[in-house]
Amino acid sequence: MSAKNMDNVSIASDGIDTVFNVENGNGHVVTFGGEQRERKAPFEFKFQDSPVFVVEEPDADTVMDIEDARVTRRVLKLFLGEQYDDVMDYLGAERPEVLLDFTQSISQHFGLFDADQAVNRAERRGRNRRRGRKS
Repeated sequence: MSAKNMDNVSIASDGIDTVFNVENGNGHVVTFGGEQRERKAPFEFKFQDSPVFVVEEPDADTVMDIEDARVTRRVLKLFLGEQYDDVMDYLGAERPEVLLDFTQSISQHFGLFDADQAVNRAERRGRNRRRGRKS
């Protein structure tokens, strides 16, 4: 997120569809939220023999929890909610690359944290496991 200061009016921009109002006058008020923008389309996915699963756009609290999670299992539980166990019945037996592709895809769909960073962490953990070290 970046902030710009123009003649004592602070405007925040995160590069996403954030809508806000700036009121000039005696005070400088920036208002976020409350707008009725269209939600992002749900993320729909399936595995080879699975039914189609649907994940709705997470709210701000969930996004912050996802960004703090740092563990793939926790991230997926936050994204998938009550569907987590059903999804893991199909995803759990897949190769690690499928897990990485899935995690990247869902994150990119909703425009969340740097997916490349997550992949690099996962690759590093995999290399360390192969070498017999803890990550």
